[in-house]
Amino acid sequence: MTEEDIKKIIESPTFRQEFDKYYRRKYPTFEITGGGPSAKHGRTEYALTTVPGEQMIHFYENGAAKILSKRSMEVFSGDLPDVFDGKAAGDGDVAIRLNCKHGRIKIQADMSDIELNGRNITLRAVEKYDKKEKKMIGGNINIVADKKITTKSGADTEMLSSADFTIDTTKELFINGGEQVGIHCESEVIHTTSGLDEFMAPDFYRDVTTSINKVDSYN
Repeated sequence: MTEEDIKKIIESPTFRQEFDKYYRRKYPTFEITGGGPSAKHGRTEYALTTVPGEQMIHFYENGAAKILSKRSMEVFSGDLPDVFDGKAAGDGDVAIRLNCKHGRIKIQADMSDIELNGRNITLRAVEKYDKKEKKMIGGNINIVADKKITTKSGADTEMLSSADFTIDTTKELFINGGEQVGIHCESEVIHTTSGLDEFMAPDFYRDVTTSINKVDSYN
C-alpha cells in the first residue's frame, strides 16, 4: 500500500466518520483510547485497557460501561466518617450504593458461593405503579433452592402475613414446641383430616365427618 493509498483511506468519509474523534495513548503496561469503534457496544468514549486485555474500564457513547478483572476485584469504602454530618458509614450512612433505574441488577457466582455479612440484613421488595401497565407491580420476594433451605435464629422468629399463609410439603411435616404449641382460628373451627380416616375409622368418618371434606385446598 502506497502513501497515496493511505491518504485516500484517511480522507474518505467512512474513515472520518469512524475516527474523526479517535484518540489513543499507549504505555508499556496499558493503553487509553477513545472515540473508536468497539466490538459490541458501539463507539467508545473512554477505554482504559491493560496490554494483555486482562483488565479494563470502558465507557461507551450509548451510556454503557464495563469493568473487567480476570481475577479478584475489591471495593473498599466507609473507613472515614461522613463529611456532612460526622457520622461513620457503619452507623447508617450509605458508603456503597448500587442503583438501577431500569433493568435488573444481577449478582452471579458460577462456580462458588455468594455470602452477605452485616450487622443487620434487610431484603425488601417494594410495590410500585407501572405507568405502561397501568397497575401496581412488584412487591414479591422469591427464595428458590434446588436442594435444601435452612433458616436458624438465635432468638425469636416471627413470620407474619396479611393474607393467606401456606405450608405444603410432599413428605413429612413436623412441628415441635419446647414448652407450648398453640393453634388458633379466629372465625372458623379448626379442620384436621387424614387420608386414612375413611379406612381406619369408617364409622366415625361416615357419621361424624361427612360434612368435613379432606383438607386439600392448598395441595
